[in-house]
Amino acid sequence: MENFLRDGREPHAEHDVSELNLHSSEEEYIGSSEDDEDFIIPAKYVRITTVAEILAHRIQIPISSSSEEVKLDPRLVSEHLYMGSDMEFITQPAASLEEGRVYELLALVQSGIVTFPEHILPLVLYSPPLISALRSVFNDLKVIALIPAKPNSSTADPSLAQYGTTAEVYEYSGSEPGLRIKTRVKQRFKVIATWIDEYENLMAKVQILPEKSLSPMQPWLSSKLIHQRTSLLERAVQDNSWTNYRNSLDTKVSPLAGWVLQQFDCHSLAARVRFQIKKLMAIDDSSMELVPTEPHSLSFWAANNLLMDDEGRLKLLEEDNIIYRLRTVLELISKRHVFSCCVCSVPIADHTDVILICSQGTSLFFNNPRTAQVRKVMTFRQVQNIRVVSRPSVEFSWFPGYAWSPGECSSCRNHLGWYITSAATKQMKPKNFWVLCSESLQTETISKSSEMNVKMF
Repeated sequence: MENFLRDGREPHAEHDVSELNLHSSEEEYIGSSEDDEDFIIPAKYVRITTVAEILAHRIQIPISSSSEEVKLDPRLVSEHLYMGSDMEFITQPAASLEEGRVYELLALVQSGIVTFPEHILPLVLYSPPLISALRSVFNDLKVIALIPAKPNSSTADPSLAQYGTTAEVYEYSGSEPGLRIKTRVKQRFKVIATWIDEYENLMAKVQILPEKSLSPMQPWLSSKLIHQRTSLLERAVQDNSWTNYRNSLDTKVSPLAGWVLQQFDCHSLAARVRFQIKKLMAIDDSSMELVPTEPHSLSFWAANNLLMDDEGRLKLLEEDNIIYRLRTVLELISKRHVFSCCVCSVPIADHTDVILICSQGTSLFFNNPRTAQVRKVMTFRQVQNIRVVSRPSVEFSWFPGYAWSPGECSSCRNHLGWYITSAATKQMKPKNFWVLCSESLQTETISKSSEMNVKMF
């Protein structure tokens, strides 16, 4: 999915969205041309019914020819099917690395990308020495190191951050050219040392960081109160009655005031974070099922989707304690955000325009298998001041059942992202939405005092 010029037409020819012809052939495909059959997946197959079928790569159920709308399965988006139908699943999962221990891992530098655990990052690699080293990883730890480049460092010779994340390789392609892999981010680490090996691959000695959840209030709680707190927590999880749980903290758990304890109780913080996520992004109840409830997972899910620059993300990546990570997240998502073009500052969208259509969240990483370029994007239900500059294409579509059209700023013609529309059928739900590049946007954080703080993603 990249911007391109069409033969014989003006490079910035504008099209009215309502007049676009979504069907250029009798049957369209999610994938490449006939020259690359490994990438082709019929667009009419858009849903997988079970997780087991996802992992087994079985054929998806075709859309009915009736007029009934078919909702895009958010789990399907995170499968990155555009990477190809020839991907091989690694059946033996990687074990978690021991916290505090030092490991030597094959490393990849991620410029402009800071990842947190439990996110999925698709990659395409073309360096023969790197491909050879990765194939050895498949038979060993199955884990590589992802090290972010420091913000504003040179592209040719980037400065490496002190902290990064491990990534488990769980799928890979067996065909040439290049090597396509899907990785799942696993654990945080501190970089001890880096060097270039004899094959010119980057290697790193890293120390796996712990995940702490001990509350600073723990010394003030007796064993009896801790037992009562655990019982209340189990009931709250079972009934999803977090309000009652927080209210009970006042008298049943601690001699401290309930409002004090709530500032350091990870489950109370997690419930508040989920409430603010729903309020900030205007997410409906069905979509909220995609947002984790467990504090540890939620802290990383929210960190992956925070509206903050890379410098702030790196600071959050250093944080060991789940409680403080949730508190930082809560502070950031309690503010209103508006989006504008990073070149001319024309308004583009509001935080209530953000749409959640993927289990990974609203900020996603996608890859173009032809260019190997990783894109960090956000999804929106509607935008303003963007015009579509070409007819829809289904080549390497990131969203099964949908086509894409490049979109640019109507003021300065800066490429902002893509307009996503139903491809082989007009029965998809949502019928259309927008995917915008984080690097092409700036966000204005509006505090209660109405002061604006402009940050780049």
